[in-house]
Amino acid sequence: MRKTTRTAAAAASALALAVAMTACGADDEATDTTADTGTSAVETATDTATDTADADAGDQLVEYSDGWVKATDKDMTGVFGVIKNTGTEDLHLTGVKSDLGKRQELHETVPGGGGMMMREKEDGFVIPAGGELELKPGGNHIMLMELDEPITTGQEITLTLEFEGGKIQDVTVSARSFEGGQEEYVPSGGMDHEGMDHEGMDHGDMNHDG
Repeated sequence: MRKTTRTAAAAASALALAVAMTACGADDEATDTTADTGTSAVETATDTATDTADADAGDQLVEYSDGWVKATDKDMTGVFGVIKNTGTEDLHLTGVKSDLGKRQELHETVPGGGGMMMREKEDGFVIPAGGELELKPGGNHIMLMELDEPITTGQEITLTLEFEGGKIQDVTVSARSFEGGQEEYVPSGGMDHEGMDHEGMDHGDMNHDG
């Protein structure tokens, strides 16, 4: 009888030990799973934040070659170069931003009474897939306006090109000395944004050599 009791007690102890070990193993597995899940969540959040930051910084949408700006000591100047769309979809260039000047505008060339005139291209330029937009003196260009400091030869300026859909791309242009043409500048409605009429003034008077 005593032997049977001892055997039963030993079996009970072994069973209790087995249960305890199983529970411990389950706790360890749960801890490992929770840790792995937490780590994966952190990694996923980090990757998402990085991708968002990259998107905000702007993708390489275009190639900007031979980019330059006219050196000047006046209050406005033109930016030129060739913007090539290297993608498979059309791009709509809607604007440009810069720390230089209070206003930045896209300008087009249009026929005028005395020849060709320049005015703001309010709806921007569509650059077809595989195509390019040439910005040149006497043609389409970017204007930096209301400058509060001179632009000197060799100075590098960063511009942010803005595209439809919120896409952006930074480009850098260098300042060059250049004697411009004599096209007239005609803002929309014949008045500029400050209410000053520039109609009939040429690029030499306005330092608007686009």
